Amino acid sequence: MSNVDEVLQGIYQAINTGELDLLDKFVAADYIEHSEGYRGVEPFRQQIMAFRAAFPDLHVTVDDVLAAGDRFASRTTVTGTHTGDLMGMPATGRPISVEAVDIGRIENGQAKERWGGLNMYALLTQLGVIPAPQAG
Repeated sequence: MSNVDEVLQGIYQAINTGELDLLDKFVAADYIEHSEGYRGVEPFRQQIMAFRAAFPDLHVTVDDVLAAGDRFASRTTVTGTHTGDLMGMPATGRPISVEAVDIGRIENGQAKERWGGLNMYALLTQLGVIPAPQAG
């Protein structure tokens, strides 16, 4: 198992199980989340906590990982059932299945930087917040 695989598996295990203390091992204290605009492991932990509160059965499945040196690209599928508040939106009871694409960098056995993220358009469509596109 490569260093990238080990780090990603640790992070996805934390997300899938809610064992968020694992993040301290697999995410650098000075982690940079470029797409979301924050730094540090604690905001990352809080973001996961918010999603797990909204989707208690939240699960990330790894579809593809490409690694080269300390860099990686991954494609994942995020599933869950919206049974809790999400960013002020009350629970809909609806299931989601949304892709995410990430590009990141690993340093000293920890995630150091990340760009990309969840397909928010698909998420909001599946939750009924915005209308689904109509076939022409």
